[in-house]
Amino acid sequence: MGGCKDGCHMKTSMYAFCAVGIAVCAPLVLTGCGGGTMPFPNGGGNTGGGGNGGGANRSVKDEVISAVQTGFSTYKTGKSSGRKRTTRGEDPNPTLAFDAFYELWYLKSADGEAVTYFEDEACTLPAGYSRYDHNYAENGGEFKASSSFSITKGPKAGATGTGLTELVYSPEFLYTFSLVGDVPGYYSYSTTARWDSNGGGYKSYSKDQIGVVRRYEASYNNDGTSRLLFTDENGLEFTLNYNADQSGTGTVTGKDTTVLPATIVWDANGSGTITFKDGSTETFVDFQFRRS
Repeated sequence: MGGCKDGCHMKTSMYAFCAVGIAVCAPLVLTGCGGGTMPFPNGGGNTGGGGNGGGANRSVKDEVISAVQTGFSTYKTGKSSGRKRTTRGEDPNPTLAFDAFYELWYLKSADGEAVTYFEDEACTLPAGYSRYDHNYAENGGEFKASSSFSITKGPKAGATGTGLTELVYSPEFLYTFSLVGDVPGYYSYSTTARWDSNGGGYKSYSKDQIGVVRRYEASYNNDGTSRLLFTDENGLEFTLNYNADQSGTGTVTGKDTTVLPATIVWDANGSGTITFKDGSTETFVDFQFRRS
């Protein structure tokens, strides 16, 4: 608990995110709304304005094409801590274990909803805690859950995090979620979400130990339209606007201003065209950023 876990139509997204919210113990992880490969006609479908390009320009184009081809599988939020995780309440007699990420010993509480960390195996030197609390309505629908962790000793001393999730149906439907954490020198993250009867969305931000910032924002409307904004590991920023039939338009920006910004247009079947700033184009099929 308390660490970073290696972890798109409005209803599907809300319920999926709700599951993450109930856990309240890790930042949002995107495992992808697509996958597989995408064939490019005629060896890449490149036409016009500068041909295939070369050097840095071609490299940037390839990064954009690769992202469109593989979808969210290119989006990485960080590395797993390598910790062995246990299911709450599975052990009525808590036993001592070692957390390889925090490099501390820990004991779970009898109810499985709290962890106390120690510097030593004898458990005489407290080093932090992690706690999960929840309150479910008798009808099994509404709930409120919170979590927090704080590491005070060891290599990850100073690590902190909080989480809060709430679902209510009266006087009207509202789901909210927030998760904020920081492990100094390793990573920081922030995720917030809100859904009501008109739609909703969420925002996720992370920064790793070498300073790479990634963010992901999504909003969904009851009419079936939606918008995604995210950055990938190459520093490209995608803004994608979806129509109800899953066709749409988008833009890609980045540091290379010779070929970017680029525009993306795709139809309901996932076929479309990328047009770069220099006028060159790439055609594609099976757009992998379409919502699942």
